Amino acid sequence: MLLAIITLASCSGPKAPSFENLENLKIVSANKTKVVMSGKAIYHNPNEISGMLTHSNIKIIVNDVQVTEIDQDHSIDVPKSSDFMVPVHFSFNPKDLLQENKGFLKNALKSFINKKLQVQYVGSVTVKVIGAEFDVPVDYTETFSFGMNYE
Repeated sequence: MLLAIITLASCSGPKAPSFENLENLKIVSANKTKVVMSGKAIYHNPNEISGMLTHSNIKIIVNDVQVTEIDQDHSIDVPKSSDFMVPVHFSFNPKDLLQENKGFLKNALKSFINKKLQVQYVGSVTVKVIGAEFDVPVDYTETFSFGMNYE
């Protein structure tokens, strides 16, 4: 009886997975009307049981201008007590940066001279673990260098 009470008391229910970082962000292709980028978002599931990533809603912000939004349903397995990867693939029209932010031209010239862009990911992903859904917040910023990652 005491063992059953201790076991029940130690079970606090599933915990929310956490966003860890973004890896291998790179430009897949680029021209004057479309920049395509890809990478891998790394999350950690602290639970002793597996789950499923079911949805993502992430805004992509480049040099302080929102350029696109990823709003997708998924069926990605989330392994127990480990990290898991979610592919990130998005595109945007670089001209949108000029139209959205009149001061962008100055920043763009500076960025292109330095060959760097600041890319921010803000939003959440939904993970289901034993019937409980968690919205895992994502707020990650990376300085991206053209010279180092361009394919």
